[in-house]
Amino acid sequence: MSALKPRGVVTQKDSKGSGMADLARDRRASSETGDDRLESWKEIAAYLKRDVRTVQRWERREALPVHRQVHDKQGSVYAFRSEIEHWREKRRTPTLHVKTPFWRLGAKTSSWQLFVAILVAVATGLAIYFLNRKRTGSFFPIQAIAVLPLDNLSGDSSQDYLTEGLTDEIITDLAKMGGLRVISRTSSTLYKGTHKLIPQIARELNVDAIVEGSYERSGQRVRLRVQLIRGATDQHLWAEGYDRESDDVFRLESEVAHDIAEHVQSHLSQNQRQIFVHNHRTDPQAFQDYLQGRHYWALRTKESLKQAIEYFGLAIHKDPDDARSYAGLAHCYLVLPFLTEMSPGEGFEKAREAAGRALALDASLPEAHLANAELLMYHDWNLFDAEREFRRTLDLNPNYSTGHQWYGEVLILMGRREEAIREERAALALDPLSAVVHHEMASILRDAGRYDDAVRAYQETLKIDPQFFSAYWEMAVALRRQGKLAESIRELRLGAEGIVNQYRMNPAVIAAIEELQSAHSNSGRYGYFRQSLIVHGYQPRPSFYLARDYAQLGNKEAAFAELKRSYENHDPEFLWIFTDPELESLHADPRFQNLVQAIRFQ
Repeated sequence: MSALKPRGVVTQKDSKGSGMADLARDRRASSETGDDRLESWKEIAAYLKRDVRTVQRWERREALPVHRQVHDKQGSVYAFRSEIEHWREKRRTPTLHVKTPFWRLGAKTSSWQLFVAILVAVATGLAIYFLNRKRTGSFFPIQAIAVLPLDNLSGDSSQDYLTEGLTDEIITDLAKMGGLRVISRTSSTLYKGTHKLIPQIARELNVDAIVEGSYERSGQRVRLRVQLIRGATDQHLWAEGYDRESDDVFRLESEVAHDIAEHVQSHLSQNQRQIFVHNHRTDPQAFQDYLQGRHYWALRTKESLKQAIEYFGLAIHKDPDDARSYAGLAHCYLVLPFLTEMSPGEGFEKAREAAGRALALDASLPEAHLANAELLMYHDWNLFDAEREFRRTLDLNPNYSTGHQWYGEVLILMGRREEAIREERAALALDPLSAVVHHEMASILRDAGRYDDAVRAYQETLKIDPQFFSAYWEMAVALRRQGKLAESIRELRLGAEGIVNQYRMNPAVIAAIEELQSAHSNSGRYGYFRQSLIVHGYQPRPSFYLARDYAQLGNKEAAFAELKRSYENHDPEFLWIFTDPELESLHADPRFQNLVQAIRFQ
């Protein structure tokens, strides 16, 4: 048995006169001028017109000739064009082994031999048929897919927002198809620049197939290369390259999404095909501003939201008839009151104006219906009509993770616990690596009375994002509802500094939290809730939280006074008046029933 050659290493002599010695001689000659040598993964990938991840896969699996040189501090890779061309030629022309067909067997062949030959031929044909169907994806349908962030090969980091935006738009179009689970951008973005293998990514996201590709801009031309890969086997199912004018990038995204869809599902219905038809001719610069807005919106900080509003405004100025920019603007104003000094009244009114304009321009836009659903819930306290809008949102885009997530909120407020949990599970299946979705699942479990499960879910949130400080705060509520007051104090202390920064609270709240421990040690449960009043007094909208503390202290008059104040201020937190178990001692009082009537449940 001959010794195995290490992958990526070419010897001077190959079996049966392969010509490798001549190739090496040619390589030495051309390398003297430097024309033959490719000095990095990026140069090799550009030469082969593929992204770096694909080229690295070829080296691992198909012996692409790549060389490594070890330096004192780090290694480098290089390759020779001549060797790559030799490898590519061998890859194109595999050796065929032709067997004599059974109908040309010799005259002396018996009937029994002929019968066996026919069986073998039929079995072989069937095996090839089913193998080909398996390879194309039609025999084992693709039921779940993830689109990884496009690699930016332009050498210009300022184009990152465009590659992120194109990825996001492809995901959005595919998500509207129905019958296919499409992983949300929040989870897929975490694999940007990853060195993980495709099968590992597919396992972590629980998908059947992965889409990956690259974007490159040169002057006024853009090049997009996309490939569809079976997750379990790392097998390429389809690949395509696109070369377009930069002004045509919006329609290019739709074309790419359509082509992916056709290779995922063998037949697209007329309604599914219509998803990829964008009748509105978007201004190219407005589209790029919109993508910038989406980029900053996704960061969800008070600074990034202000930048997102600026870019959505620029997009609207250039293209006042594009509904998506108005919907993006509405989403920003919905979140701002929870992260900045903006009052809920001001934020929600601006969101209503933008959402209304988006719906007037495009009544089929899921993002616009989602914004309207949130306004009906948080601004109008109309849970009945909010549910209708959430359902409409998910009819238009069944893979809208945020839609499932926020729908779970309205269901828990209506007391429909199992349905709420089901929606959060759907959101998690679409966005399994999102700290926000895990946090929302934890809060739904907590409000459903499943405190141990909620604590575990909050802990999972912090594993994904240790800076998600509000998880400590919300976990503390779950623990105190269980009577675990000491543990509750510990979680508040862990998140105190981060909570102050995120929720613009007075830094004095940190000292107030520190006092909780001694108050609890000296006066037990009573001391805890007396000091909790001081802690909650630093909240931006404290009334609802103070009402809970007073209710636990048995001071109904003070509790109702704070609830009335929360109602009059139209605090979003007031919506939890019926489902918060810490207010149960107030339920029998007629004043409580009068307050609950402010919320429309049906």
